[in-house]
Amino acid sequence: MRPAGMLYGMAAVGCEIVRWVSDEPQPGIVEVQLTDAYGRCWSFLDKVAIFDADGSAGADSVYPVASVIACEVLGTSVADDGREIVSITTLRPWGVESTDGQSEFHVAADQLIEP
Repeated sequence: MRPAGMLYGMAAVGCEIVRWVSDEPQPGIVEVQLTDAYGRCWSFLDKVAIFDADGSAGADSVYPVASVIACEVLGTSVADDGREIVSITTLRPWGVESTDGQSEFHVAADQLIEP
């Protein structure tokens, strides 16, 4: 990982696949959770292939499974407590939104993973 201040454009943010939702449509649907820099947990429902590049999640897997959501870094700021906060959007590159329609999030810099 590298400091978010050096990272603009495409990245990925760490998250967890928490459960297998359905086998249909293929290749299957999973629920993913992302906890933002302020402790709020966001849920996402989408195709497993969007979140699981290495194929480690399946209907019979033991959950949670570590994963990532591809995202675009929009900018950085410093919180009152000195933490570097990164603004991201999950709309790019795969059009991912949380179950309540959110696509912009504020995460801690150490949650970002190099693409």
